[in-house]
Amino acid sequence: MNGQTSEIAVIDQLKGFMAPCDWLNAGHVEMDSDKYKIAACKLKGCRSKHIIFPEGWEYNKSLSREYGFVPNEHMGKSLKYLRHENGIDVYLNKVTGKEVYIGRTGKVEK
Repeated sequence: MNGQTSEIAVIDQLKGFMAPCDWLNAGHVEMDSDKYKIAACKLKGCRSKHIIFPEGWEYNKSLSREYGFVPNEHMGKSLKYLRHENGIDVYLNKVTGKEVYIGRTGKVEK
């Protein structure tokens, strides 16, 4: 359909739609009296203010609270490769000292 989504939409919480979509709205909504914002989407024209979360979802453990983005060209400067386990590459963030997990769909040269 002219490069637009028709049945399924993929939305990055920072960049928005990965392909044009004329049947959904996406953005950020304020939660708990403006204490924080989360990414959300809804059908265009929908007036509902209800937000549905996955079972067990908690803001304090979510990517909405804390996330990181490292462009591929800066991986070696910001992250140190540690290991690969269960389909996930594990890196050390040189700035925060925390482990970072990156899922891969194919083999990546280190």
